[in-house]
Amino acid sequence: MAFIKEESEDVKIEETFRVKHEDTEKQTDLMELKQESQELNEMNEKYCDFMTGEKSFSCSQTHKTETRNLHMRVHSDSLKIHLKIHAGEKPFICPQCGKTFTQKKNLDVHLSVHTGEKLHTCQHCGKRFTLQANLTTHMRNHTGEKPFICPQCGKSFRYNESFNHHMDQLKNHVKIHTVVKPYICHQCGKSFKHRANLEDHMRIHTGEKPFTCPQCGKSFTVRGSLRIHISVHTGEKPYKCLQCEKSFRVKGSLRSHMRVHTGEKPYKCLQCEKSFKYHSDLKRHLKTHSEKKMLFSSE
Repeated sequence: MAFIKEESEDVKIEETFRVKHEDTEKQTDLMELKQESQELNEMNEKYCDFMTGEKSFSCSQTHKTETRNLHMRVHSDSLKIHLKIHAGEKPFICPQCGKTFTQKKNLDVHLSVHTGEKLHTCQHCGKRFTLQANLTTHMRNHTGEKPFICPQCGKSFRYNESFNHHMDQLKNHVKIHTVVKPYICHQCGKSFKHRANLEDHMRIHTGEKPFTCPQCGKSFTVRGSLRIHISVHTGEKPYKCLQCEKSFRVKGSLRSHMRVHTGEKPYKCLQCEKSFKYHSDLKRHLKTHSEKKMLFSSE
C-alpha cells in the first residue's frame, strides 16, 4: 500500500515541480514589467516638480513626450519578452545541463546552481544562499512570519511546503467521505478509485514483481519503487530543502526533513497525547507504555 501511494505521489510531484517552475518564470516577467512602469511614473513626477512645488507647462509637455516614448520602448521590449512565454520560446540554454530559459537573467541565476556560488547572505546569522528566493524564505525563521494561512481552519504556516502538505491532508480526508471507489480487492476488501490502482495492489497478494532494475536486477511490485531505487545507482537527489539546501532522493524524505524547520509534530500518542515529529519516535514511545503495563501486571 505504501508503495502504491508513493508512486502516485511521485508522479504528481514531478508534474507539480515542472508547472511551478514555469509559473515562477512567468510571474517574474510580469512583476518586472510592473516595476519598470512604476519607476517611469516616479521619474515623470520628479522631472515635472520645481522647488516651488508648481509644475511648468512647457517642461511637463516636453518631458511627457520623452517619457511616453520611453514608456513605449520599455513596454514593447517587455511585451516581446512576455510573448515568448506564450510561444514557449526559450532561447537561452544552460551549457551544463541543457535547461532552457525565456530570459538571459534567469539563465544567469540558474548557473549559480552549478557553480555553487552563494551571493545572498542573511544579515542575522550569516548563512549564505544561491538564490534570493531561498534567502527570503529563510528570513522567516528570524521574523516569525507565517504568510500561508489555511482557509478552512485558520492555521498559519511559515513555509509553502508545510502549507501544501496540510492542505493535501485536508483534501485526502475529505475524499475518504466523498470519493467513490468501485474497484474492490477480494483478498483484503480495500477499495480503489481506478482499476489500474487495484491491479497494482493485487501484486502485493500475488507476490508478482514485474519491474526490474537494469543495473542490479532487483525487482519491484510497482514502477514507483523501481524509480526510487534507480536513483541509488545514479546518485540523483531531486528534492531539495529550500531552508538548508539539503537534497533527498524521495519526496517523503524531504517532507519528513521539513519538520526540523517547521517544528511540526503530526504523530500523537493517544494514551498521553505527547506529539512527535517522526513515526519511528512515536513507535519507540509507545513501547514505554506497554513496558509500564507489563511492569504493573507483574506487580
